Amino acid sequence: MHISNYIFYITPIAALIAFAVSLTILFQPAKERYLRYFSAFLLVNFLMECLGGYLALAHINNILSANLETTLVISFDLFLIHDIVYRKFAKKILSFIVLFYPLFALVDIFFIQVGAFHTISYSLGSLLIVIACIYYFWELFQQSASEPLSRQPAFWICSGLLFYYACTFPIYGTTKLLEALPAIIIENLYVILELVNILLYLSFSIAFLCRLKTRKSMSSF
Repeated sequence: MHISNYIFYITPIAALIAFAVSLTILFQPAKERYLRYFSAFLLVNFLMECLGGYLALAHINNILSANLETTLVISFDLFLIHDIVYRKFAKKILSFIVLFYPLFALVDIFFIQVGAFHTISYSLGSLLIVIACIYYFWELFQQSASEPLSRQPAFWICSGLLFYYACTFPIYGTTKLLEALPAIIIENLYVILELVNILLYLSFSIAFLCRLKTRKSMSSF
């Protein structure tokens, strides 16, 4: 049995773990505003993963739901980065993009690529997120760090988003071309996508865990 038959179940579990870890903000409130609503979105993300898994197992056409789900996720990720960056000019540009992108994606889904995966708007969204994440890192290294990068939730979130969209863009963006490949190659690509998705949830989990204060070891007394 191919590994894709097993990894299929791991992604929703990874999403659930990320949401469970995010609940630490209930016990140790976050100073970062975006972490408060990000936790709620991780629950939505987990439910969408479960819905996508159910539709696939039931052999129900899930193109429309996948299109709407990815549109929602990309729009949220753009909004999340908007709240992470500091400079007002960058925030204004991202505010416009957050308003523009969902409209463009819906037009693509219902009027251009009807009944197919929205490769055009997905590719655009991925490119925008990659650029936004690169800008965040540029902005980050312009500042004098007050704490290690490993302790900054935004660093882990943007690192995960950059890695995820940089890896999935070439695959999702060329879906039509990939359909002609042998089944074994498609299955292996699917495994890669799921592994990258799991790594994304791992980076989200670290983003919530890295901010937790730990007790000093007994040796420090």
